[in-house]
Amino acid sequence: MNDTPPPLTPSSPPSPYQQPQLQQVPPKSGSGGMWALGCGLGCFALVILLAVIGFFAFSSFKKMASGVVEGYTATEAVEIEIPQVSQDLVDGAAAKFNAFKSGVESGKPVPLVLTGDEINALLFNHPNFKALAGKANVSIEGNVLSSRVSVNLDDLEIPVKFLADAAKGRYFNGEASFTLGMAVGRPVLYLEGLAVNGNKIPDEFLQELRKKNLFEDAGNNPEMKTALEKIEDIRVENGQIIIVTKVAP
Repeated sequence: MNDTPPPLTPSSPPSPYQQPQLQQVPPKSGSGGMWALGCGLGCFALVILLAVIGFFAFSSFKKMASGVVEGYTATEAVEIEIPQVSQDLVDGAAAKFNAFKSGVESGKPVPLVLTGDEINALLFNHPNFKALAGKANVSIEGNVLSSRVSVNLDDLEIPVKFLADAAKGRYFNGEASFTLGMAVGRPVLYLEGLAVNGNKIPDEFLQELRKKNLFEDAGNNPEMKTALEKIEDIRVENGQIIIVTKVAP
């Protein structure tokens, strides 16, 4: 049973706030760039949920914030379609990832280039992505990466108690699209579009969210910070995601 999001009123500018940080433990991939990829595929949609709460309701009004949680989450998960891919594609994607992972660990990087189908093959079949299996799938069109996710918020440690209480037993079911790249030598991830519980969020409510580099709070998570610092280049172009890590000093 999905809830319809409450109406949003953009007439008043959002109040300044400190966005709460999710304390989710990232998937243990053993590779610097791939954790950033995995986060882009799924868990950043959850950061977006908190950003929505922050921009439209995060103030001292707990009732309002709780209402946004209820409106932008659901009481049930939605099924994430299992991609139909050949065993050859699964094996090929795994070989690419394993070579990339070995390169990161040895300090002799091998670029990783994956299509959307290859990413899905990893998400649903590779042990390093077990945490995301059945919770996310992706597609890539041109330079935009899109992800559909369904995640139990009980699996997260939401640091704000009344938000954690409001989210208890609820699911984030959403579809988000992102652009991914580099700026001033650092990885950046920006939201392009967002739909929650099957309801597209109007563009006028996404203007502020689109300005936020979703990687900018990486310093709050040591493992993520370390992973992002290893990336020399990351981008989505021509239907592929490309990750290059730095040569070890």
